[in-house]
Amino acid sequence: MDQRFRVNRAAVELVARYLSEPSSRELVERAELADPQLQSVARILSKFTQRSDAFFYTLGVAAISYQLTAKGEEHWSLAAEYAGGDPCESLRSFVKRSPSLKLARSARLARVEKLVGFYPSFAVKLDFYLRDLEAFRKDLAKALEADQDAKTIVFAVKMLYYAAKASSLSIEPPPSIPIPVDRRVCLISLTSRVVEGEPPTLQGARLLLSKAPKLVAEAWGRVCEKSGVPPIKLDALLWLLGGCYERAGSPEGALDCASKLLSPPPGAAVSLMRVLLGLSP
Repeated sequence: MDQRFRVNRAAVELVARYLSEPSSRELVERAELADPQLQSVARILSKFTQRSDAFFYTLGVAAISYQLTAKGEEHWSLAAEYAGGDPCESLRSFVKRSPSLKLARSARLARVEKLVGFYPSFAVKLDFYLRDLEAFRKDLAKALEADQDAKTIVFAVKMLYYAAKASSLSIEPPPSIPIPVDRRVCLISLTSRVVEGEPPTLQGARLLLSKAPKLVAEAWGRVCEKSGVPPIKLDALLWLLGGCYERAGSPEGALDCASKLLSPPPGAAVSLMRVLLGLSP
Protein backbone atom coordinates (compact mmCIF):
# COMPACT_ATOMS: atom_id res chain seq x y z
CA MET A 1 0.00 0.00 0.00
CA ASP A 2 1.25 3.48 -0.91
CA GLN A 3 2.35 5.24 2.29
CA ARG A 4 1.26 8.66 1.03
CA PHE A 5 -2.37 7.72 1.71
CA ARG A 6 -3.86 7.62 5.20
CA VAL A 7 -7.23 7.49 6.90
CA ASN A 8 -8.29 10.82 8.44
CA ARG A 9 -9.89 9.87 11.76
CA ALA A 10 -11.46 13.28 12.31
CA ALA A 11 -13.13 13.15 8.88
CA VAL A 12 -14.34 9.61 9.57
CA GLU A 13 -15.94 10.79 12.82
CA LEU A 14 -17.55 13.79 11.10
CA VAL A 15 -19.04 11.80 8.22
CA ALA A 16 -20.25 9.07 10.59
CA ARG A 17 -21.96 11.63 12.80
CA TYR A 18 -23.94 13.09 9.90
CA LEU A 19 -24.62 9.65 8.44
CA SER A 20 -26.17 8.55 11.74
CA GLU A 21 -29.00 11.08 11.39
CA PRO A 22 -32.44 9.67 10.43
CA SER A 23 -32.65 11.98 7.41
CA SER A 24 -29.34 10.61 6.18
CA ARG A 25 -30.70 7.06 6.40
CA GLU A 26 -33.56 8.21 4.18
CA LEU A 27 -31.03 9.76 1.81
CA VAL A 28 -29.19 6.43 1.55
CA GLU A 29 -32.45 4.73 0.58
CA ARG A 30 -33.25 7.43 -1.99
CA ALA A 31 -29.80 7.05 -3.52
CA GLU A 32 -30.37 3.33 -4.02
CA LEU A 33 -33.73 3.94 -5.68
CA ALA A 34 -32.18 6.61 -7.93
CA ASP A 35 -29.26 4.37 -8.91
CA PRO A 36 -29.47 3.59 -12.66
CA GLN A 37 -27.91 0.21 -11.91
CA LEU A 38 -30.90 -0.75 -9.74
CA GLN A 39 -33.20 0.33 -12.55
CA SER A 40 -31.28 -1.85 -15.01
CA VAL A 41 -31.54 -4.78 -12.60
CA ALA A 42 -35.32 -4.31 -12.57
CA ARG A 43 -35.27 -4.54 -16.38
CA ILE A 44 -33.16 -7.70 -16.17
CA LEU A 45 -35.68 -9.27 -13.79
CA SER A 46 -38.47 -8.63 -16.29
CA LYS A 47 -36.60 -10.56 -19.00
CA PHE A 48 -36.47 -13.91 -17.16
CA THR A 49 -39.25 -16.24 -16.04
CA GLN A 50 -37.20 -17.86 -13.27
CA ARG A 51 -35.99 -15.69 -10.40
CA SER A 52 -32.82 -17.76 -10.03
CA ASP A 53 -31.95 -17.11 -13.69
CA ALA A 54 -32.41 -13.35 -13.32
CA PHE A 55 -30.42 -13.22 -10.10
CA PHE A 56 -27.62 -15.33 -11.57
CA TYR A 57 -27.35 -13.18 -14.70
CA THR A 58 -27.23 -10.06 -12.51
CA LEU A 59 -24.41 -11.34 -10.31
CA GLY A 60 -22.64 -12.67 -13.39
CA VAL A 61 -22.61 -9.25 -15.02
CA ALA A 62 -21.23 -7.79 -11.80
CA ALA A 63 -18.48 -10.41 -11.65
CA ILE A 64 -17.14 -9.40 -15.08
CA SER A 65 -17.58 -5.64 -14.58
CA TYR A 66 -14.02 -4.31 -14.50
CA GLN A 67 -11.93 -2.17 -16.86
CA LEU A 68 -15.07 -0.99 -18.60
CA THR A 69 -14.93 1.08 -21.77
CA ALA A 70 -18.27 2.76 -20.95
CA LYS A 71 -19.79 4.42 -17.91
CA GLY A 72 -21.30 2.08 -15.36
CA GLU A 73 -24.80 3.33 -16.14
CA GLU A 74 -24.38 2.57 -19.86
CA HIS A 75 -22.77 -0.81 -19.15
CA TRP A 76 -25.71 -2.00 -17.05
CA SER A 77 -28.23 -0.68 -19.55
CA LEU A 78 -26.47 -2.77 -22.19
CA ALA A 79 -26.50 -5.77 -19.85
CA ALA A 80 -30.28 -5.51 -19.61
CA GLU A 81 -30.54 -5.62 -23.40
CA TYR A 82 -28.72 -8.97 -23.53
CA ALA A 83 -30.78 -10.53 -20.71
CA GLY A 84 -33.31 -13.31 -21.32
CA GLY A 85 -33.58 -17.00 -22.06
CA ASP A 86 -30.71 -19.09 -20.79
CA PRO A 87 -28.74 -16.94 -18.31
CA CYS A 88 -25.43 -18.65 -19.08
CA GLU A 89 -25.81 -18.08 -22.82
CA SER A 90 -26.92 -14.51 -22.17
CA LEU A 91 -23.74 -13.89 -20.18
CA ARG A 92 -21.58 -15.37 -22.91
CA SER A 93 -23.30 -13.26 -25.55
CA PHE A 94 -22.99 -10.10 -23.47
CA VAL A 95 -19.26 -10.59 -22.91
CA LYS A 96 -18.62 -11.44 -26.56
CA ARG A 97 -20.53 -8.49 -28.01
CA SER A 98 -20.95 -5.62 -25.55
CA PRO A 99 -18.98 -2.47 -26.50
CA SER A 100 -18.48 -1.83 -22.77
CA LEU A 101 -16.33 -4.98 -22.53
CA LYS A 102 -13.85 -4.42 -25.35
CA LEU A 103 -10.86 -5.04 -23.10
CA ALA A 104 -9.81 -8.52 -21.93
CA ARG A 105 -12.73 -10.36 -23.51
CA SER A 106 -10.93 -13.71 -23.36
CA ALA A 107 -10.25 -13.32 -19.62
CA ARG A 108 -13.89 -12.37 -19.02
CA LEU A 109 -15.12 -15.35 -21.02
CA ALA A 110 -12.92 -17.62 -18.92
CA ARG A 111 -14.53 -16.14 -15.80
CA VAL A 112 -17.99 -16.69 -17.32
CA GLU A 113 -17.21 -20.40 -17.68
CA LYS A 114 -16.33 -20.54 -13.98
CA LEU A 115 -19.64 -18.82 -13.26
CA VAL A 116 -21.46 -21.35 -15.42
CA GLY A 117 -19.97 -24.08 -13.23
CA PHE A 118 -21.28 -22.24 -10.15
CA TYR A 119 -24.82 -21.83 -11.52
CA PRO A 120 -26.35 -25.23 -10.53
CA SER A 121 -25.43 -24.90 -6.87
CA PHE A 122 -26.39 -21.21 -6.87
CA ALA A 123 -29.89 -22.00 -8.15
CA VAL A 124 -30.38 -24.62 -5.42
CA LYS A 125 -28.99 -22.40 -2.63
CA LEU A 126 -30.47 -19.05 -3.72
CA ASP A 127 -32.91 -18.71 -0.82
CA PHE A 128 -30.13 -19.60 1.61
CA TYR A 129 -27.81 -17.05 0.02
CA LEU A 130 -30.46 -14.32 0.34
CA ARG A 131 -30.53 -15.02 4.07
CA ASP A 132 -26.74 -15.17 4.30
CA LEU A 133 -24.90 -12.89 1.87
CA GLU A 134 -21.61 -13.72 3.57
CA ALA A 135 -22.04 -17.38 2.61
CA PHE A 136 -22.72 -16.26 -0.95
CA ARG A 137 -19.57 -14.12 -0.97
CA LYS A 138 -17.48 -17.03 0.28
CA ASP A 139 -18.87 -19.52 -2.24
CA LEU A 140 -18.63 -17.13 -5.19
CA ALA A 141 -15.03 -16.26 -4.34
CA LYS A 142 -14.21 -19.97 -4.16
CA ALA A 143 -15.91 -20.66 -7.51
CA LEU A 144 -14.01 -17.82 -9.20
CA GLU A 145 -10.74 -18.55 -7.35
CA ALA A 146 -10.69 -14.96 -6.13
CA ASP A 147 -10.17 -13.05 -2.90
CA GLN A 148 -13.40 -12.52 -0.93
CA ASP A 149 -12.59 -8.80 -0.71
CA ALA A 150 -11.92 -8.40 -4.44
CA LYS A 151 -13.94 -5.57 -5.97
CA THR A 152 -15.87 -7.79 -8.39
CA ILE A 153 -16.77 -10.23 -5.61
CA VAL A 154 -18.19 -7.62 -3.23
CA PHE A 155 -19.82 -5.85 -6.18
CA ALA A 156 -21.55 -9.13 -7.12
CA VAL A 157 -22.85 -9.31 -3.53
CA LYS A 158 -24.19 -5.78 -3.87
CA MET A 159 -25.92 -6.57 -7.15
CA LEU A 160 -27.48 -9.73 -5.72
CA TYR A 161 -28.79 -7.50 -2.94
CA TYR A 162 -30.10 -5.11 -5.62
CA ALA A 163 -31.84 -8.02 -7.38
CA ALA A 164 -33.56 -8.87 -4.10
CA LYS A 165 -34.49 -5.22 -3.56
CA ALA A 166 -35.90 -4.93 -7.08
CA SER A 167 -37.95 -8.06 -6.30
CA SER A 168 -39.39 -6.37 -3.18
CA LEU A 169 -37.54 -8.78 -0.90
CA SER A 170 -36.46 -7.30 2.42
CA ILE A 171 -32.74 -7.91 2.93
CA GLU A 172 -30.28 -6.02 5.13
CA PRO A 173 -26.67 -6.49 3.96
CA PRO A 174 -24.29 -7.45 6.78
CA PRO A 175 -21.80 -4.81 7.95
CA SER A 176 -18.92 -7.23 7.35
CA ILE A 177 -19.05 -6.95 3.55
CA PRO A 178 -16.84 -4.04 2.40
CA ILE A 179 -17.80 -1.33 -0.03
CA PRO A 180 -16.93 -2.03 -3.70
CA VAL A 181 -14.09 0.42 -4.35
CA ASP A 182 -14.07 2.12 -7.74
CA ARG A 183 -12.92 5.48 -9.08
CA ARG A 184 -16.02 7.35 -7.97
CA VAL A 185 -15.82 6.02 -4.42
CA CYS A 186 -12.15 7.00 -4.38
CA LEU A 187 -13.04 10.50 -5.55
CA ILE A 188 -15.52 11.00 -2.69
CA SER A 189 -12.99 9.49 -0.30
CA LEU A 190 -10.70 12.40 -1.23
CA THR A 191 -13.31 15.18 -1.36
CA SER A 192 -14.59 14.19 2.10
CA ARG A 193 -10.99 13.80 3.36
CA VAL A 194 -11.90 10.40 4.80
CA VAL A 195 -8.73 9.40 2.94
CA GLU A 196 -5.89 11.90 2.50
CA GLY A 197 -2.78 11.92 0.35
CA GLU A 198 -3.82 13.38 -3.01
CA PRO A 199 -5.92 16.37 -4.16
CA PRO A 200 -9.63 15.57 -4.80
CA THR A 201 -9.25 15.28 -8.57
CA LEU A 202 -9.93 12.52 -11.10
CA GLN A 203 -6.20 11.95 -11.34
CA GLY A 204 -5.95 11.67 -7.57
CA ALA A 205 -8.89 9.25 -7.50
CA ARG A 206 -7.30 7.05 -10.16
CA LEU A 207 -4.04 6.98 -8.24
CA LEU A 208 -5.83 6.14 -4.99
CA LEU A 209 -7.69 3.33 -6.74
CA SER A 210 -4.49 1.85 -8.14
CA LYS A 211 -2.37 2.24 -4.99
CA ALA A 212 -4.62 1.87 -1.93
CA PRO A 213 -8.10 0.43 -2.61
CA LYS A 214 -8.00 -1.62 0.61
CA LEU A 215 -7.35 1.54 2.62
CA VAL A 216 -10.44 3.11 1.02
CA ALA A 217 -12.55 0.10 2.00
CA GLU A 218 -11.11 0.25 5.51
CA ALA A 219 -11.90 3.96 5.86
CA TRP A 220 -15.54 3.56 4.81
CA GLY A 221 -15.78 0.46 6.95
CA ARG A 222 -14.94 2.65 9.95
CA VAL A 223 -17.54 5.23 8.91
CA CYS A 224 -20.18 2.55 8.56
CA GLU A 225 -19.29 0.84 11.82
CA LYS A 226 -19.72 4.12 13.70
CA SER A 227 -22.94 5.08 11.91
CA GLY A 228 -24.60 1.67 11.69
CA VAL A 229 -25.07 1.85 7.90
CA PRO A 230 -23.82 -1.27 6.05
CA PRO A 231 -21.06 -0.39 3.54
CA ILE A 232 -22.96 -1.94 0.62
CA LYS A 233 -25.90 0.37 1.31
CA LEU A 234 -23.70 3.46 1.45
CA ASP A 235 -22.15 2.63 -1.93
CA ALA A 236 -24.98 4.03 -4.05
CA LEU A 237 -24.81 7.48 -2.42
CA LEU A 238 -21.03 7.72 -2.82
CA TRP A 239 -21.25 6.44 -6.39
CA LEU A 240 -23.93 8.94 -7.38
CA LEU A 241 -22.07 11.83 -5.74
CA GLY A 242 -18.87 10.76 -7.46
CA GLY A 243 -20.63 10.68 -10.81
CA CYS A 244 -22.06 14.15 -10.21
CA TYR A 245 -18.60 15.44 -9.29
CA GLU A 246 -17.11 13.95 -12.46
CA ARG A 247 -19.76 15.64 -14.60
CA ALA A 248 -19.90 19.01 -12.81
CA GLY A 249 -16.20 19.40 -12.05
CA SER A 250 -16.80 21.21 -8.74
CA PRO A 251 -18.26 20.46 -5.29
CA GLU A 252 -21.00 23.06 -5.72
CA GLY A 253 -21.95 21.72 -9.13
CA ALA A 254 -21.94 18.17 -7.80
CA LEU A 255 -24.22 19.18 -4.92
CA ASP A 256 -26.69 20.77 -7.34
CA CYS A 257 -26.59 17.69 -9.59
CA ALA A 258 -27.13 15.27 -6.69
CA SER A 259 -29.90 17.41 -5.19
CA LYS A 260 -31.83 17.13 -8.45
CA LEU A 261 -31.31 13.37 -8.61
CA LEU A 262 -32.51 12.93 -5.03
CA SER A 263 -35.27 15.52 -5.37
CA PRO A 264 -34.90 17.18 -2.85
CA PRO A 265 -32.64 15.61 -0.20
CA PRO A 266 -34.51 15.06 3.08
CA GLY A 267 -33.94 17.58 5.88
CA ALA A 268 -30.48 17.67 7.41
CA ALA A 269 -29.18 15.12 4.88
CA VAL A 270 -27.99 18.07 2.80
CA SER A 271 -25.30 18.58 5.43
CA LEU A 272 -24.08 15.02 4.89
CA MET A 273 -23.87 15.61 1.14
CA ARG A 274 -21.95 18.83 1.70
CA VAL A 275 -19.46 17.11 4.03
CA LEU A 276 -18.96 14.26 1.55
CA LEU A 277 -18.22 16.79 -1.19
CA GLY A 278 -15.76 18.74 0.94
CA LEU A 279 -18.04 21.70 1.61
CA SER A 280 -18.83 23.17 5.02
CA PRO A 281 -21.95 21.63 6.60
